[in-house]
Amino acid sequence: MLLEIDIAEVPARFAEVMATIAAGFGVIFLKDGAAVARLVPESAFAPPDLDPDAGLTPEEREAREVMEMFQSAMNDSF
Repeated sequence: MLLEIDIAEVPARFAEVMATIAAGFGVIFLKDGAAVARLVPESAFAPPDLDPDAGLTPEEREAREVMEMFQSAMNDSF
């Protein structure tokens, strides 16, 4: 959802603009009906969560899985 708001209205609707951004949505600022600026939440630019196995060889992935199973078994035993 994008909130479109005329820049002349921004001072009176500032709380609404900030609440929209805090909710994860963007705001488009209009002047004479034309878009002049866009404000988006910082999360729109956050890097995606990377796969923890990215860059590991198949052997390293297998070793990690074995260690996780071992840790789980040890935690269950004690």
